[in-house]
Amino acid sequence: MRRTLSTYRDLLRTPSVLWLLGTSILGRFNQGMVGLALLLLVTEHASYAIAGAVSACYLAGSFVAGPALARLADDRGRRPVLAVSAVLFGIAMITLAVVPPRPALLCVVAAVAGLCVPPVTASIRAVLPALVTPEQRRSVFALESTIQELIFILGPPTTAMLATAGGPRLAVAAAGLLVLVGTLGFVKDPAADAGRHPTERQAAGGVLRVSGIPGVIAAGTALVAAFQAETVGVVELISGRHASANAAYTLAVVSLGSMIGGLFYGTRHRHRAELRHLLALVAAGLALVLIAPNRLVLTVLLFCWGLTIAPALSRLFERLAALAPAAARTEAFGWMGSGLTVGAALGSALGGIVVAAAGGRASIGLAVAFIALSAAICEPWPRRRLMGQLRAAFRRP
Repeated sequence: MRRTLSTYRDLLRTPSVLWLLGTSILGRFNQGMVGLALLLLVTEHASYAIAGAVSACYLAGSFVAGPALARLADDRGRRPVLAVSAVLFGIAMITLAVVPPRPALLCVVAAVAGLCVPPVTASIRAVLPALVTPEQRRSVFALESTIQELIFILGPPTTAMLATAGGPRLAVAAAGLLVLVGTLGFVKDPAADAGRHPTERQAAGGVLRVSGIPGVIAAGTALVAAFQAETVGVVELISGRHASANAAYTLAVVSLGSMIGGLFYGTRHRHRAELRHLLALVAAGLALVLIAPNRLVLTVLLFCWGLTIAPALSRLFERLAALAPAAARTEAFGWMGSGLTVGAALGSALGGIVVAAAGGRASIGLAVAFIALSAAICEPWPRRRLMGQLRAAFRRP
């Protein structure tokens, strides 16, 4: 315990780290609020299908703009790009809250809001390696991955409370204002531009040609698809065919476990587990959930599985930061963000189809398969050693 506290105390005493981490959480609160806020807003006057279409337009906008804004931040500076996009995002979200509830209009404004999402996530993950020593990088990525869980723990209840107090329009507008305040606080610190090398510009998308980066991004996409499929499956196991809010309490233990696991992992400086091994551990932990006979055991197993999540995510982001050229690090994390968006949409869609056809356990099984795929593609396989082993296995005596 003392070692853990000492590790993070020293880390948070590093100039700018605490401020940038704290403001980045507020600047990313849209991740935990917008989905539910849009659902509540649209279903006041339209169907769930229309709500899904509006959400899809928002996600499509953020998918398209993520890498572009991140690259612009590398080229022109993170602070001006973040500030301008945050102001535009705030305006777009307030507009979304006040326009007439016509489906086509809501879709257009939601797409514009998605296009304006400030690249705070990509920026904080590009900045952190430049602020700490190489020995502290594992700890700082573990801490970032851990406290990001606060967005998904606090975001939905914050949205629900605002919607109850002032209606869904207040929740939508508040999401935009929170992102605006957090992002402007983030760019207030000059260290938000730390680690930039604008003179070493690369061609647009050139970072995707760096060896190892496509595999890491694809692994992240598959991993988030697994998380979404797991969520759909667990909700069905607990609630049956009609989703219940009670499932949220069981799902919350995953985030709690992830926070604890991430904080512990961040103190293991000498731990050299490969990313593939950590992802295999995530897959094995979720596979155990399939045998849960009742809700109590399910909750315990989900907590234990959660312990493996933040360490794997931390190692994933740590590896991407190590592979990406310093001049394109923000863009690399922008592409990762777009990949995670695709993964979330894919996992939700396939999870829903599988649940409807075969039940919640089948969707969890799909999630295990996604994680296994992530482990398989995250890093190049050691071909020489593998070929040597195959030759030895098939060599005639």
